[in-house]
Amino acid sequence: MLSLRMWVVKLGGSLADSPHLPHWLEAISQTDAVIVPGGGPFADAVREAQQRWQFDEQTAHQMAILAMWQYGRMLAGLCPKLVAATALKDLRQHKGRAKVWLPNPEALDAAGIPASWDITSDSLAAWLAGQIQAQHLLLVKSVAGLDEPAGQAREIYVTQAAAAGWVDPAFSHYAMNQSFQSWLCGPRAYAKLLRGLDVPAHFFTLLTDVTRVVRLDSQ
Repeated sequence: MLSLRMWVVKLGGSLADSPHLPHWLEAISQTDAVIVPGGGPFADAVREAQQRWQFDEQTAHQMAILAMWQYGRMLAGLCPKLVAATALKDLRQHKGRAKVWLPNPEALDAAGIPASWDITSDSLAAWLAGQIQAQHLLLVKSVAGLDEPAGQAREIYVTQAAAAGWVDPAFSHYAMNQSFQSWLCGPRAYAKLLRGLDVPAHFFTLLTDVTRVVRLDSQ
């Protein structure tokens, strides 16, 4: 299934040891979405090493980007249908194929991405969505409550999501008031992914900004 709108799908590193991971890869491989990998256990190893040796934030930041690269390479290895790409121009190519982004630390440094643990793969996924002019960003989280949003609010303020630890502290800066919409879903949402790409409001939870809601209400 191909979407008429470009999607970026961030697969959280918490899925690295989940039985749901192969199902996600199979579902996404039927689309033309771009996967942004989390850091998973590879990023955890960076955190532990920094705590042990107290090296600087720039070093930790570059190592964390390489952790995403490792996780992404693992995803591509698990699902040969995926096209692995580092350069943004390559992510815009391969029409009709799902891609997995393998980020380059030097390229992100050149783009001015600050070296901070406040910026995780969530914010980098939002940054990428803007760079490749995607229309939608989906963050897949290991939060069971997001799997069954029926009867719950289909929208959540990004500040609430950050307070709950569902997105990183910098996410609002990179995702809000952009040309794309940001969505959340739980670990079992792969079963409805194809339908969700067509009608996301029926299956995913929209991340909204307070100022945006106020502005809309005042019109």
